[in-house]
Amino acid sequence: MNKDLLTKEIEWLCFHAVGEGILSKEQCIAVMEAIEENGLTADLQLFVDIVEGNDICPDVARLKADAERVRQEARMLGFPPQSVFDDAPASAPVAEEVPQPAQQPAAQAPLPRRQPVRKMQEAQETLDSGYSHKVCEEPWAQGWPRLADADGMEWPQARELLNAFLNKARENHCSDVHISAGALPFVRRYKHVFLLPGQDIISEAASEALNLSTLDEEQLAHFREAHDLDYGYNISSDNRYRTNIMHHRQGVSGAYRVIDNNIRTISQLGFEMPEVVEKLTTYGQGLILVTGPAGSGKSSTLAALVEHLNKSRQDHIITVEDPIELVYEPKGCNITQRELNKHTKSFGNALRAALREDPDIIVIGEMRDLETIEMAIHASETGHLVIGTLHTSSAPDTMTRLLDVFPPEQQGQIRGMVAESLKGVICQQLLPNIDGSNVVMAYEILLGVLAVSNLIREGKTYQLESTIQTSKHLGMISMEQCHFNLYMAGKRSYEQTLPFIKNKDLLRQMQINEASNLGTGNGRRQAPPPPPPPSAPEAASDDAPAKKKGWFGFGK
Repeated sequence: MNKDLLTKEIEWLCFHAVGEGILSKEQCIAVMEAIEENGLTADLQLFVDIVEGNDICPDVARLKADAERVRQEARMLGFPPQSVFDDAPASAPVAEEVPQPAQQPAAQAPLPRRQPVRKMQEAQETLDSGYSHKVCEEPWAQGWPRLADADGMEWPQARELLNAFLNKARENHCSDVHISAGALPFVRRYKHVFLLPGQDIISEAASEALNLSTLDEEQLAHFREAHDLDYGYNISSDNRYRTNIMHHRQGVSGAYRVIDNNIRTISQLGFEMPEVVEKLTTYGQGLILVTGPAGSGKSSTLAALVEHLNKSRQDHIITVEDPIELVYEPKGCNITQRELNKHTKSFGNALRAALREDPDIIVIGEMRDLETIEMAIHASETGHLVIGTLHTSSAPDTMTRLLDVFPPEQQGQIRGMVAESLKGVICQQLLPNIDGSNVVMAYEILLGVLAVSNLIREGKTYQLESTIQTSKHLGMISMEQCHFNLYMAGKRSYEQTLPFIKNKDLLRQMQINEASNLGTGNGRRQAPPPPPPPSAPEAASDDAPAKKKGWFGFGK
C-alpha cells in the first residue's frame, strides 16, 4: 500500500476505530488498498462511504461520530501518535530529531510524522502561535513582500510596501488581503484562506503604518473618531481596492477586496441562460434584486447589468455606492456615480435627491435599512428601473427580508407594491470548482410573473420555492437545481455538491452518475447508493482484492 495516499483525517479515524474495536487493522488497510487500486484520491468522506456502503463496520453511527471529531484533531494535532498502518509508532524516531521549544507544555501534541525536520519545525511554530492554517507552499505563494518590515517605517515607505503586496495579490488572482495587528497576514484565493511563507506576525506599529498610510486627512479624522472606515483605495485608475479598516483589541486591521478591472458580460458570469437575465434589463420600470452572502459576486453581477444597460440603452443611470468600485465609461448611457460619505451622506438622502435628478435607472449598492428599501420600492413604482443588492441566501428569503423590515401595519401595502414592481431576483453564491483552481457561480432566479406576484401579494412567500421549481420553462431555476447542474457538468465534485442537495430524485441521479463514472474508469470519486449486505465481509481474506474492487460496484 502507498502510504503517501494517507491523510491525517483517515489516520486519526483508523486510530480511534481500531482502538474502539469497530474496525480491524486489516479492514482499514483493505479499504485503503481498494482506493489505491481504483486510482482514486483518498479522503475521509470517501473512506467512510466505502465502509458504510459495504457493511464493513458494525457501528456506522459511531464511526461517523468519530469522523466528525477527527477533522478537528487532524487540523490541530497533525498525525496521530501511532498509525494502524505501521508495525510500530512512527512518530517516536522523528520526534527525537526535533529540538524541543523552551517551556513546552507537558501535554504538547505529537508532531506530524513522515515529514522533514524543517517542515516539522514550521508546523510546531504554527501550532505554538495559535494558527491552524498551514503555510501555503505553492509556487504562487512565493516571493511576497514581508509586511512585518513596516515596523519603524515612515508612512510613505509603508504605503509602497503595501502597494507591492496588493499588486502581488492581484497578479495571483487573490480576492482579499487581510493585514491585522497581532496576526500573520493572509489572503483569500478562490474562496480559500492561505498563510504565506516568510511572513511574521505584524506588530501594532507596522499594522498602523500599513493601513493608515493610504488615508487622506479627512479619512484619517473620520477613522480616529469612528474607529472604522469604508473607502476605495486607488493605486492607479486601473488598480483599485474596496477597503475597510477598523480598530480591534490588538490594534488596527485592514481588509482589502481586489476590484477586477474587467467588467464581465452577463454571459461570462456563468448563467446557463444569460438571455433570461438580459431580458430583465429591457424593462422601463420595476425592481431587480441581486442577492447573496458576502463574497458571492454580487458586485460583478451588478456591474454586468449596468454595463449591459450602458451598451443597449440611451438613458440616464445614477449609482449610489459604498464605496465606488468599478468606474463606468459612458457608452449609450450617461452614468452618474455617487459615493457614500464622499458625495452623499446616506443611501436615503441620495435616493430622495435622485428622484429630482431625472434618472431612468437607479443602482443601489446595498439596500441595508428600512429607509433605503422603502425609497427603492417607491422609486420602482414611479417610472424608474431600480437595481439593488441584499444579503440574503435565497429568493424566498429575499422577499421575506424585504417585507419584514416594515412595521406590521405597512406590510399589506408594501406587499402590493412589491408584487406590482418586482421584475426579478438573482440570488447567487461563489464556490470553489472541482479542483480548487477557480470559482464557479451557483445561482437562483425568480422572475416576477403573475403567479409570483399573487404569492407575494397574499403573503405566501414560503410557496415561492415550489413556483421556481415548476417554472423552469420560463427561465427560473432553484439553487439546488443549479448545484446539481454544476455537478453534472463536471464543475463540482460529488462531495462538494452533496450538502446542497435535499431532493431525493436529484440525489439518486447523482449516485447513478457516480457509479457510471467509475464504470468508465474516469477516476472521479464515488459515493453510489448502498448495496445489499454482503454475505462475507471479511476484508482481509484471500479473495480480498476481488472483494475490494467489488466495493465500488455498490450493488452490481
